[in-house]
Amino acid sequence: MADLSVNCGGLKLKNPIIIASSPLTAKLSLLKEAEEHGAAGAAIKHTMMSQRFEARPRWFYDRKIGVTVSGDPRLNPDEALDLIRKTKEETSLAVLANMSGTPGKLESWGELARNLEQAGADAIELNFNCPNLLSADIKTSVSGANLGADPEACKIVTGEVKKAVQIPVAVKLSTESGTAVKVALSCREAGADIINIHAGYRSAPGIDIYHGGRFLYPGSEYGNFGGCTGPWSRRFSHRFLADIAAAVPEAGLMGGSGISDWSHIVEAIMFGAESIQICTAVMEQGFGLLDGCVNGLKRFMDEQGYKRLEDMRGLALNYVVKPGQMVYKEVAAAIDETRCSGCGLCTRIAHCNAIKTGRKGTYEVNPEKCIGCGFCLGVCPKKAIRIMNRCEEEDE
Repeated sequence: MADLSVNCGGLKLKNPIIIASSPLTAKLSLLKEAEEHGAAGAAIKHTMMSQRFEARPRWFYDRKIGVTVSGDPRLNPDEALDLIRKTKEETSLAVLANMSGTPGKLESWGELARNLEQAGADAIELNFNCPNLLSADIKTSVSGANLGADPEACKIVTGEVKKAVQIPVAVKLSTESGTAVKVALSCREAGADIINIHAGYRSAPGIDIYHGGRFLYPGSEYGNFGGCTGPWSRRFSHRFLADIAAAVPEAGLMGGSGISDWSHIVEAIMFGAESIQICTAVMEQGFGLLDGCVNGLKRFMDEQGYKRLEDMRGLALNYVVKPGQMVYKEVAAAIDETRCSGCGLCTRIAHCNAIKTGRKGTYEVNPEKCIGCGFCLGVCPKKAIRIMNRCEEEDE
């Protein structure tokens, strides 16, 4: 039977699934429910030494894209310490303490981390990614994504926290800045044990085009550009996982933004992740989603012959090449008429003239006209299309 346990940069987990820092991790009752459905760990809601503006839950959710978060209450240190103590007393979850210090006071990062460790945290997670925090220069006041864009500043903060605690230190990176790899290298040099790839970006919510373009945050016609996470971010996450895995292979690696089922977890692991964090899909579908993730992961590993997660970690990296190094085979699409429903969606592809009406109201491909681009694979709702070598077509 497959072994799902993992040691990610010194953080030991019964399986790779961690609930990301979010409203899901701000209450003990929710953390208990997460454990009941199979979560191995949780990063508690972002703890701030000082929060200089009011934040209420005001979000815009688009099921196809994800959630844009205008604001959400953070925990103050007393709330976080109490939550960690109770979580460690009443659950077996591995607890990551997501945190940031007081802008302009470097020593506050170490002080808060030390207190969180003493309360029972299993790891510290430095928040270098929040896009909606007041921020500036490291020597004055810096927080969130602006800090996360500065490799030297992140190195300084990471070093300060590493001196203060004995437990693993994770850094949750901003991928929006374009400096994620440089930041990861700097943090690792300062002693970071775990790199957490967060692929969210500062995004706009929906707007009401019939009322002057006002924002569609509930209870407020105005708002800021908040962090957006969800289905859209999964492919971006894979790219960053691959980049960081190549740059700092010795570090523990978390990732997997946009995950909503077990197959997405497998993808993240094959791109180099040791553990993953999940949030948006659970917010929408409930903690029961985790049961399917755990069971599906076990079933997949047993069916494919993987004994440990490490056996499949990084496999996709073997197929990453630089532009210009791809090898192109002569291929063409083929339609299985027994699966084709005759919906005709594939015939609407504007750049394609290879698909025509076939027998029994289904469709078929003219291989001489097919350029083998693969676009139709994603269009077909019945998965009736496959890509074949042209020699296979000729043999038939």
